[in-house]
Amino acid sequence: MIALYCSNKLQKYIGFKENQIKQATLPELNSWNAHLFIINRKKCLFFMNHDTYFSFVVYNIKKPDIKNLSQLFITGFLFELNKLKLITAEQETQLKANFTGVFLHSSINNRKVIGNMNSHIQILNFYKYEFEDMQDYFKTETLNKIPLKQIGDRYPNEAMQTKIDQLFKGNLKIT
Repeated sequence: MIALYCSNKLQKYIGFKENQIKQATLPELNSWNAHLFIINRKKCLFFMNHDTYFSFVVYNIKKPDIKNLSQLFITGFLFELNKLKLITAEQETQLKANFTGVFLHSSINNRKVIGNMNSHIQILNFYKYEFEDMQDYFKTETLNKIPLKQIGDRYPNEAMQTKIDQLFKGNLKIT
């Protein structure tokens, strides 16, 4: 089960109903922040992991797509992992089987994560002038190759690779 801590903007967009969840019961790989933002007049969902600061964007969201938020998350996450070559086809199949549901929760106001999300959105706003279609950016480029102080000046893709390695060696659980 994935816990998505939704920003106020995303909560309003999806018609969010308040839920309760115990933070301590979730493994670190399962906690993500989600935010809705607009770039080039297209709605986008931005997701960032609480522990690794690994992030990805789902571009050009329509209102009916929100009903399949869990599928949008899983598809976007696996696409980013494959783009960075962090998982094998076998590992992708196992992750799909384990990440079956997404639990929505109101934001826990993790200022480090929110600050990094806002910083990445500013970077995306800069790149919108270099790409005619931002979909090309999301298919080829990544925000996960920017070193972050919060994870010891490491890259988020390296931190996620470490978590994935731990997961498949049995040292980390995702459910």
